Amino acid sequence: MKRETLFWDLTLKLEAFTHTVPVPFAVYYAIITQKMEPAHWQIFIALCVFFATGIGLLGTFARHLLLKYVYAKIERIQVPSPGMISLSKEEIEYARSVKILLFRYPLLEAIIIVIRWLSGVIPISLLFFHLVTYMPSVTRSAIFTFLMIAPISFVTYYFISENSIRCLFDLPQIKNIELQEKDIPKFNYFTRILVAFFSLAALPFVIFSYILYSLAMGEFAVEDPMIPIVTVSFIFVIPLIVCSYVVAKSVNEGLNETSRSLGELANGNFDVVVTPKSSDDFAKQAFYLNSVISKLKGMYEEIRTLNEGLEEKVIQRTDELNQSLRDISNLKIQQDGDYFLTYQLLNPLAIKDVDSSQLEVDHLVRQKKVFEYKNQRYDIGGDINISHSIVLQNRRFLLFANADAMGKSMQGAGGALVFGAVFQSIVQRTKTDPGYQTLGPDDWLKYNLQEMHMIFEAFDGTMLVSLTMGLLEEDTGKLYFLNAEHPPIVLYRKGKAEYLQADVSYRKLGTLGAMPIQNIKEFPLQPGDVLIIGSDGKDDVLRLDANGKWEVNSDDEIFLHLVESTEGNLLAITKQIESLGQVIDDISLIRICYLPKSKQ
Repeated sequence: MKRETLFWDLTLKLEAFTHTVPVPFAVYYAIITQKMEPAHWQIFIALCVFFATGIGLLGTFARHLLLKYVYAKIERIQVPSPGMISLSKEEIEYARSVKILLFRYPLLEAIIIVIRWLSGVIPISLLFFHLVTYMPSVTRSAIFTFLMIAPISFVTYYFISENSIRCLFDLPQIKNIELQEKDIPKFNYFTRILVAFFSLAALPFVIFSYILYSLAMGEFAVEDPMIPIVTVSFIFVIPLIVCSYVVAKSVNEGLNETSRSLGELANGNFDVVVTPKSSDDFAKQAFYLNSVISKLKGMYEEIRTLNEGLEEKVIQRTDELNQSLRDISNLKIQQDGDYFLTYQLLNPLAIKDVDSSQLEVDHLVRQKKVFEYKNQRYDIGGDINISHSIVLQNRRFLLFANADAMGKSMQGAGGALVFGAVFQSIVQRTKTDPGYQTLGPDDWLKYNLQEMHMIFEAFDGTMLVSLTMGLLEEDTGKLYFLNAEHPPIVLYRKGKAEYLQADVSYRKLGTLGAMPIQNIKEFPLQPGDVLIIGSDGKDDVLRLDANGKWEVNSDDEIFLHLVESTEGNLLAITKQIESLGQVIDDISLIRICYLPKSKQ
């Protein structure tokens, strides 16, 4: 967008708001709360017209200079051409400073409008006192006017300016300039909504306070007080609509940018880049999405490279065979190679990284799909176990997750692969970012499950994952967990096994339109308690019924009996399950034994 076009677009929106809402408010209430002689009114109105016009022109001129300054700095940035050497370190630093300036521009507009009101209200009052006489009502009018108008003007100018300059981030000089998350000024949506609500609430509060005070002081120039009350109630709809619209549009712009990028990623475009265009939470989210996309792209390139290498080996090993055997062998080896590559990618993600003297943690996974590669047997599937030791609010926790991606073999393994990459990214972020270590366990679980929901929704319902995820505080034994359409946790205590049901079972990751994450289940453990967390494969056993017909087991109590008879031993439990009948799904189990120091 050209500078002149942006200038007029921004000026029209900002000045139209100012002269539609704040100026009429100020003039109307200055008139009805003042009692002056006609000659004094003429002087007062003349001062208002003179300063309002002058300050409006000066504010517009200041905007012209600011935009001219911004565009001049943008034009100095060189756009690397195909045959051009990359920018120097100094040129890159300069370009980064210009991009940061764009993030700060909306705040400049918001501050300027507050200064404009101060520059109008104070001189008008002082000149009136000098030319006429000192009147307390004029002083009160000036104070009330500023308190009434400044907050709503600040909020509206900020959001309108931010929405208008988004186009500048798509300029070729700016778009490819990389920033760090810490470089972008922070103005998150909690603060934004709080400030917007305060500005809207302050407007009627100050107005009605002004009316009541003027009535009490005998300065109200309207016989029927319902007239100004009805008037302000009607006019207040305008700033309410404008402020609500600009805030909603800001959220919508951020969501559209994120959705577009996730849509491209879902279509297999790993070159997509999410560009931060505002100082809100979407800017922070853009950095995390770019990190995930980069890791997925690396995995994709690694798979493609390995596949190409395997295809060459297949050709070399099958040259001596006839054409029919060669075709069959190629298909078989390539399929097993794909399985092996998937296994190699998935294996480092399904890890147990636990450092605790108070907890015993064991993993067991039996995937349904078994294959051979280079005379070695491997298995792949959609189940995955992950556990880590992390610190939140200076307290040590065991983080565990048992997940089951929908689909068989490669489809399920693909879902587990994406889940594992995303989950490990969240874990590393928690371990390295002090900001995430300040979260409480319930907030950590809610926030990250919601984030994983948003990432999997990008696959448009084609990749679904059920899971149980939880945090166990080592010192107190307090368990925090949630469930997303996954079998409940089993508690084995003093020889008795029972299910721990979550208050709410959330929808699988990737379910479109899933409900927000609100409730986290809490449960205190006792010394010696054992938790068994597993997927539905432990229950899906094909058995013969009384009539000799095959049916899938539907009795959830059987698994509780197995836990009690094996005293919670994972290997023994698995053998007992296999002895019941034919296992038709992946089996994954996590065993956690709580052994506090005082009881060891």
